[in-house]
Amino acid sequence: MASQPTQTEEQTRLWEEVLATLKGRLDSEQAFDTWFRPIEPLHVTPEAVELEVPNSFFVDWIHEHYLATLRLSLGEVLGASPAVQLTAREGHPARSGSRPIALAAAPIQAASAAAPTTSRADRAWFESQLNPRHTFTSFVVGSSNAFTHAACRAVAERPGRAYNPLFMFAGSGLGKTHLLHAVGHAVKEARAEARVCYVPAERFTNEMIYAIQHAQTLAFRNKYRNVDLLLIDDIQFLAGKESTQEEFFYTFNALRDAHKQVVVTADKPPKDIPMLEERLISRFNQGLVTDIKQPDLETRLAILRNRCEEDGGGIKLADDVLLLVADRIRNNVRDLEGCLVRVLALASLLHQEVTVEMVEEVLQHYVHPEPEQTTPERILGAVADGFGIKVESLFGRRRTHSVAVPRQVAMYLMRQLTELSLVEIGRVFGGRDHTTVIYACQKIGRRVGEDNSFADRINGLISTLATG
Repeated sequence: MASQPTQTEEQTRLWEEVLATLKGRLDSEQAFDTWFRPIEPLHVTPEAVELEVPNSFFVDWIHEHYLATLRLSLGEVLGASPAVQLTAREGHPARSGSRPIALAAAPIQAASAAAPTTSRADRAWFESQLNPRHTFTSFVVGSSNAFTHAACRAVAERPGRAYNPLFMFAGSGLGKTHLLHAVGHAVKEARAEARVCYVPAERFTNEMIYAIQHAQTLAFRNKYRNVDLLLIDDIQFLAGKESTQEEFFYTFNALRDAHKQVVVTADKPPKDIPMLEERLISRFNQGLVTDIKQPDLETRLAILRNRCEEDGGGIKLADDVLLLVADRIRNNVRDLEGCLVRVLALASLLHQEVTVEMVEEVLQHYVHPEPEQTTPERILGAVADGFGIKVESLFGRRRTHSVAVPRQVAMYLMRQLTELSLVEIGRVFGGRDHTTVIYACQKIGRRVGEDNSFADRINGLISTLATG
């Protein structure tokens, strides 16, 4: 009689099936060998999966790029949607050793309507939804997010009493989810027994559908209406879903009436979200609506330096490397950090020094090439024609007004219309320092905002370049 496989053997077998499924879903065998072959399964069941990865870079990379694919493969093999944890094998000081990162959701937990208390296991699941990396301490404050950061701090200090609800909106990758998690962590630190629940709106919708299909609507309502702090991400996903909006409306009212805090994020202000019910828009506008703008260069540099301290693993990056990344990736903090993670991962895994050439190669995955009509040569020609001077004079050292202003305009346009870095723009103009380029861009930018006739002249040059 054949012996039954041990628990370890069974887990290994299940993980091998997951790997086979994953391999078929990935774009290349190289991606599979790089990011999934080194993983060691520590615990694999339909309820929970814990995976050990070589270092913290793997945690970030899989989370950012392969999480959805991993979830699909686990669901296919295990027939369920388990909670997932990735644990870095190499301890990291910034993370207090091999601190696990929870990545996936657990199914709805049944609850008694008469007794809305939470078991230790339920509470642990609620808390696992908060990313341990996303705290106020790790959030870089700049001019683009200072007001929203202050509002989140106020909510965390006085939940249910200050700005309820708090509605944050911003484009993708600008930090609203980070702040959402930070509020949750701060509330838990101040009051350990607080019931904090984070949920993306899409998962809220899916759980509601599941609850209706399996006659668990009471458990669904108890889950979300008996919390002290509800953090709901990307509320725009409720647009057009009438029944889900209705359920959220009543959940919102129940929490608000009980003086519980609600914090919501979206990609647009409430009034601009299409197919969002007027009564929800009204509720959101009763609280504080605040936005996060694109970070300026100084904030982007601070974000990179902060991330280097957390994840650098002893690797020091030169200022010109950090400046190159910060200058080329301007609109998305997630891409900014992702690029840095990839650079650090390459340096660590290949045991190489970080060079400008390595960064340039990585940046190709994050920055689109500049259109042909906005090459530096075309900008120089258009500015020279527009101001009636020779192109060669723009490279010279003359500082007369008739040359200095066109030169600054050309720098400004290269900054606005191309993906050239500040250092690269300085090289175009005879090796000028990047601080000279920054000064020129700021000066022309201010003048455009203050002088309508000058702004019309600049817009005319941009139109000329756009039409070829």
